[in-house]
Amino acid sequence: MPCNRCHTGVERGPVAGLPPVSLCVRCHKRFIPEHPEIVKLVEMYESGEPIRWRKINAMPPAAAVQFHHAAHIKAAVACETCHGDVSNMTLAVRVVNTADMGWCVDCHVENEASIDCLTCHH
Repeated sequence: MPCNRCHTGVERGPVAGLPPVSLCVRCHKRFIPEHPEIVKLVEMYESGEPIRWRKINAMPPAAAVQFHHAAHIKAAVACETCHGDVSNMTLAVRVVNTADMGWCVDCHVENEASIDCLTCHH
């Protein structure tokens, strides 16, 4: 399933966006409905409780980085490049060290993207 099916802001803005529990339930209720995490999800939906997402790829505030998903999607950077193969993860884990800009700079150099400081720090 494509990432943008649930992360609807990824193609048009800086933030990919997190889906509301109603969107999650719409699909997950039909697939493995007896799974304990899906049962919890449905219970959250029915009680009106929002999902308490835990960010795993957030940039440290001290980095003063303005990451823009849409720019990377437009440049044909696959989601898996930074997020790994989420479809095969039981629990999403960080695969890129966001505390160190070296990985990002290496990727920009390798793909001939700007390494001007103001590209990311603005």
